Amino acid sequence: MFGPKKKNDTINTSMINTIIGNNSKIEGVLAASESTRIDGVLEGKILSESSVIIGENGIVRGDITAVEILVAGVVYGNLVAKERIEMTSTGRILGDLITKTLVIDEGASFKGNCTMDVAPDTKAESPVHT
Repeated sequence: MFGPKKKNDTINTSMINTIIGNNSKIEGVLAASESTRIDGVLEGKILSESSVIIGENGIVRGDITAVEILVAGVVYGNLVAKERIEMTSTGRILGDLITKTLVIDEGASFKGNCTMDVAPDTKAESPVHT
């Protein structure tokens, strides 16, 4: 979604349906079925069935659950992404990460634990010798 595109990428990031602007502050739970961008401050949870983008000026104090998460701002909380978490060089995360794919640009900072789902490699299985 955020990095180089593959032929099978299906998410259209040009279609952001929810935007929290620079001078906005939201408290509570944000539940979204479409892509969401945070450029202001959100104190609470984000639950998304799509992608979440934290802009360079965005600050989230709470957990985020989504399909894909891009962090260019600051997140104080845990992130769970079904597919991918990406941090740009300006991104800061203080919390734990759970995802399949993690991309961290040079200059980004992350303090916490990371758990990545690893698909079993069927080619690497060796026969059992007795």
